[in-house]
Amino acid sequence: MYADLREKIRALLEEASGVNVSLEDVTDSDKADYASAMAFRLAAKQGKSPVQIAAGIASKIKMPAEGILKAEAVNGYVNFFLDYSSIVSPLLVDVRNKGDSYGKAQSKGIKIVLEHTSINPSGPLHIGRLRNCLLGDCLARVFRFSGYVVETHYFVNDVGKQIAIIAQGFRRGIEPDAEALRNYSNYGRKEDFKIFFEYVAANKKFEADPAFASEVQELIQKAESGDAAALSDITNVAARCLEGQKEIYDFLSVRFDYFDYESTYIRNGAVAKVLDFLRKSGCAKDTDKGFGLDLKEYGLERRDSVTILSRTDGTSVYLSRDIAYHLDKADRGDVLINVLGEDHKYEFQELKTILTKIYGIEKPMEAVHYSFVNFEGVELSTRKGQTAPVDKLLDEAVKKAEEEIEERGIASKSVAGVIAVGAVKYHILKASPSKTITFRWQEALSFEGDAAPYIQYAHARCCSIVEKSGVNPAALDVRGIDATRLASEEEKLILFFLRFPNVLERTAAERRPNILANYVYELACAFSKFYKDCPVLSADEGVKNRRLMMVDATRQIIANGLLLLGIESPKKM
Repeated sequence: MYADLREKIRALLEEASGVNVSLEDVTDSDKADYASAMAFRLAAKQGKSPVQIAAGIASKIKMPAEGILKAEAVNGYVNFFLDYSSIVSPLLVDVRNKGDSYGKAQSKGIKIVLEHTSINPSGPLHIGRLRNCLLGDCLARVFRFSGYVVETHYFVNDVGKQIAIIAQGFRRGIEPDAEALRNYSNYGRKEDFKIFFEYVAANKKFEADPAFASEVQELIQKAESGDAAALSDITNVAARCLEGQKEIYDFLSVRFDYFDYESTYIRNGAVAKVLDFLRKSGCAKDTDKGFGLDLKEYGLERRDSVTILSRTDGTSVYLSRDIAYHLDKADRGDVLINVLGEDHKYEFQELKTILTKIYGIEKPMEAVHYSFVNFEGVELSTRKGQTAPVDKLLDEAVKKAEEEIEERGIASKSVAGVIAVGAVKYHILKASPSKTITFRWQEALSFEGDAAPYIQYAHARCCSIVEKSGVNPAALDVRGIDATRLASEEEKLILFFLRFPNVLERTAAERRPNILANYVYELACAFSKFYKDCPVLSADEGVKNRRLMMVDATRQIIANGLLLLGIESPKKM
């Protein structure tokens, strides 16, 4: 219905102005229901002020039109106001009929290959990388809902230097770091923590003992040269660590379609082919640090003028394996999207330049870059065996959620896990990816502010109202709905219902989950005002039925929005 109304307004503007008008000329407005700033676009061409042009267009628009009550010119804008009495019944029926699919777009016939998280398998998931995981998971959910076919991929760095250090540590029988063991004794059963304990000890050895460092480099050389035992020792470390990390992904309800392993591209010769192909390019250059590419002609210049692809001993670096991986991904989809920290912007430009300019790949490649998350009270020192595992973060979240529940007496402790995970996810997703954020527990677990528990509570309240009514909204006859005498808070709520599909469209197009997160919070706020000012159960029968359907529509849309954020919607709190 949102799209239909925009199209009607577009057609009205085109007829009144006599010029071509696109849907981009019709936008949401804080001053009206919809607005157009097209007069500003036409001002220079027509030699008139936007105010004059807007007034002329508004005067020629024939009102009222179906679903649209009036149009007026204000300060150069043409504002449109909806006829809510004609919209409310079909809209509520539309939300009811579509249910979990309300807001879902038709298939676009485009396949997105989305890579996210892809952390090193050298320890537990670090809270600093949690944002990557949550952004990627949310985008995958929104893309699918928006009509795209989506494959989610996780690139496992199972042959990197860090992993080789750990593997050699196990080979040498180096004991796990005692301080790290003490710091995280509660998680000692998990394989990712066991790998971390060994990494702290082995890394200290690597930094202090040149002989051990040489052993590590020799192990890497053997692995890349086809030594099955050496490669197996390294990749087994990564496999063990990944099994532990997967427990957290499961707890967060984050699913990956494919776990892709760097070692695959060494075993199948793809990395060797990449190096051979790039040696023949005009950018190839050998230096005292190894073989690489001089990408100066493409506007990319390293301090030593070369982007290294292999070391002097012939072993490949991460970029070479990443190129082989992306060549593989390019065959799998129509659009390639990576979620990456802002500290990888330059590296991504190098990768994209090599693939598009040298290999000639024409498929769109893009990165969703995010800034970092600071967590209050977190002390970090790998040397001291200190990290910031998401495992501990979530345990603390559940504990704090239980404390809030007990203090407020508004929920059962059985939903503490749902509230905790929702609080963590929403607090990170509600900020624009480009914005650095500081995670604060008081804000994240608030039942009154811009936080997941507040939104979840609004959903639970909707469920409670419907339950108390004793009426099944799905069985209500639309002919028994009073579509007149709408209160202003009802109109605001209806406008939120209308805009949900467009919010999802923008979230997908702009790759910004915060657009959806902010909408769901604002919907919860609008519902709170509606609930305060508009009696439901005590209203006259026709009004009561209308408002019950509005309550149920709010429940449905909050649930749909939270699900796309990866957050559960409890029925009782």
